[in-house]
Amino acid sequence: MKLLHVYRNEPNEEVKKLVQILNEGNEAMEFKLYEAKEDADYDKLIKMIFEADKTISWW
Repeated sequence: MKLLHVYRNEPNEEVKKLVQILNEGNEAMEFKLYEAKEDADYDKLIKMIFEADKTISWW
């Protein structure tokens, strides 16, 4: 399964551990909104969402 993780803020240790568990046996992608802020490539994000089987938003 292809997973996409979308992060609004930099993940803390608990989130990193949960992501690691969720990624086991899956293909994972990440989109880090917190790095781009105003310059986020939303076209790329939409493309990634449609490529993924499941999208997980970490707010």
